[in-house]
Amino acid sequence: MTADRIWLRLRAVARASAAAAKPAAKSVAFAVGRPPLVGAAYVSVLALWAVRTPPEDPQQLGAQAHQIEAVVEGRFGGEIGRIAIALVAAAVVYGLLLGFVADGLVALREWLHPAYPMRMRRWLRVFFGVVVLHAFVELRAMASDPPLYAAVWYARGGWRRTVQVLASDVLHPAGVVVLALVALAFWLAGPRRQWHRWPDRIRRALGRASRRLRGHAHRALAIGAAALAVVLLAFVVGRLPSAHARVDAGDARPNVLVLAADSLRADRLERRVAPNLSSLADRGTRFERTYVSLPRTFPSWVTWLTGRHPHHHGIRSMFPRWEERAKDFDSLPERLGRAGWATGVVSDYAGDIFSRIDLGFGTVDVPEFDFRQLVRQHVLERETPLLPVLHSRLGRGAFPVLREMNDAADPQMLARDAVATMRSLEGRGPFYLVVFFSTAHFPYAAPAPFYGRFTDASYRGRFKYDKPVGLGQDAPADARDEAQVRGLYDGAVASIDDAAQRVLDALESDGLTKKTIVVVTGDHGETLYEHGHGQGHGDHLFGDEGTHVPLVIVDPRVAPPAGQPRRVPSIARDVDLAPTLYALTGVAPPSDLDGRSLAPALSGGPLAPVLAYAETGLWFTEEIPGLPSELRLPYPGIARLTEVDTRHGDEVVLQKAVRPLTLVAKHRMVRDDRFKLIYVPARTGVRWMLFDTRVDPGEERDVAAAHPDVVARLQGELWSWMRRDPDMTERDGYLVPRGGADSSVPNGDLGLVRLGDDGSPPPQGSPP
Repeated sequence: MTADRIWLRLRAVARASAAAAKPAAKSVAFAVGRPPLVGAAYVSVLALWAVRTPPEDPQQLGAQAHQIEAVVEGRFGGEIGRIAIALVAAAVVYGLLLGFVADGLVALREWLHPAYPMRMRRWLRVFFGVVVLHAFVELRAMASDPPLYAAVWYARGGWRRTVQVLASDVLHPAGVVVLALVALAFWLAGPRRQWHRWPDRIRRALGRASRRLRGHAHRALAIGAAALAVVLLAFVVGRLPSAHARVDAGDARPNVLVLAADSLRADRLERRVAPNLSSLADRGTRFERTYVSLPRTFPSWVTWLTGRHPHHHGIRSMFPRWEERAKDFDSLPERLGRAGWATGVVSDYAGDIFSRIDLGFGTVDVPEFDFRQLVRQHVLERETPLLPVLHSRLGRGAFPVLREMNDAADPQMLARDAVATMRSLEGRGPFYLVVFFSTAHFPYAAPAPFYGRFTDASYRGRFKYDKPVGLGQDAPADARDEAQVRGLYDGAVASIDDAAQRVLDALESDGLTKKTIVVVTGDHGETLYEHGHGQGHGDHLFGDEGTHVPLVIVDPRVAPPAGQPRRVPSIARDVDLAPTLYALTGVAPPSDLDGRSLAPALSGGPLAPVLAYAETGLWFTEEIPGLPSELRLPYPGIARLTEVDTRHGDEVVLQKAVRPLTLVAKHRMVRDDRFKLIYVPARTGVRWMLFDTRVDPGEERDVAAAHPDVVARLQGELWSWMRRDPDMTERDGYLVPRGGADSSVPNGDLGLVRLGDDGSPPPQGSPP
């Protein structure tokens, strides 16, 4: 066959293919040109573009970002593709809805103005309608939950920043709705030359409606009376105790409701910030000096629920290994469950720890946490075009990982879930329910109006809507930044206070207030730049802000005298709560608890003085504001300390080889009513730092040299407590792993850290 024939054959095939493709192309064009599908196509393009365009790095991963991205691409690349497909499906549904609405509005305008047809093609009119509708929906969502959009809008600066500030600070959610309605009214009003006819058209329409109403006056009156009766009946029924409460009324055993918030400082339980919880505290007993023994969420909750210190129950970090979690903790929920209580825990993102450990709860309604969830979350947080519908009860049902997003911790959503869980437990005997709010944890991302309640409206810095804390080099905060962060924190606490009242109102409406013990507390406190101690929790023990938490117990059977709130100034500890609730419920406690019952104080009885102990958590970064490098044993950042446990559900866990080093490096402290002594291991030796908290509440001056007798007394107490750690022993003044032969501590594949050196750590792989 010659070249000319081959060319003619190819041309013929091409023409035939083109002819065959024309009907298909027309079908595609017809489908895409249908009004609802215009919306689906538009929103899908936005969603795909958002996935491909990552936001500014709000988590400040710094040098660890590449290590984390390598793990994601190597193991979880397929997960990104799957969730992207799910997001496109959600975008299609959302776009179809917008398309139908836009099409209906276009049809309405055409009906109102048949003599003035629009010149654009119909699909193009619908397209512009979808664009405007989507913009208004996103503007309202941006005004309602500004932290969710800050990384993509505000953080990028320029016109994007202006748009978000306009939505959140000028319009507010109601203003966006009003603006949208005004724009819709102007558009439906038609051309300006038609506006003068609208008063007559409206009068004629009202006249027709009035005549029809008079013609059916009796029917309208009957319908109105029936509607009023239904409303009144619904109101009366809503005020009656629930059926669950009536079934439960014959059981004399008390319910227990624990309202807890992550990072809740004791000094924020006051009327300016938390009026509802403060009022509740006035009806019970407030323990004014309550301290936690490890100010990080996972170990702290295990301590609260077991009555044992971290070195006793074994959970020492946020990333415990499977073998550390998979054991019987003989916890309070477990024993209450065996004694007939219906038990449950409800939380948002900070409560994901309850999905990783069995502490005996019968109902666990919390997000899940593993590396796969982190990948999904990283994709979803870019999807601002879809967030208005995803950040809802329906959206969270389709994408449960949204509950794991720290910018999406809406306390009102959690309160609704808590009330539903509480009512599911009622009637099954007494209940024990923990409701754990996350919004007060950094990034302190409260929804409107709380995010701006205590902040400066003129502030335009990087912490306008939230305070992300990442794993890299974060520029120091100036005075305005610090004030802004404190305001954001207070707004987050206020949002929790408002939501907690919703749970208390449900308890009241169910008729259970008089037989329910209510506990208010936090898993740890929060340092907010006071006295140069930085921001956060768990990195050091300087200052009380990170370890001092509120503890309020309201037992309706033991109410304080009217008008005289009971305040207990004695030291209380996290290990004391479980023994207290065992005593108040009458359930037999384990024999090896580290705490004592506070029940005598509820009726005004005395408490014997005790000492409070604490240790630091795992350091996530190599440089920590508020903790000078000479006051710590260094180890690498979190990306080199953890691994993915593929045998147990892709959990992120601490590498087994580095655990001894992280235990050696911990600071420990003991305190009495006046003095605090801190054990600080460093390369050059152990330093003992003493603070007189009565005259120096900010703990800025080490007075160990001036009070050697106090140092000796508290040092003996602290060593006695530290030696109870089954994994550790004393050697050369350090607390070190048992069984070591020299003064070096293994650091896995990172080399060895030799105690007593005054130089920097040896290079990786070099001899110690």
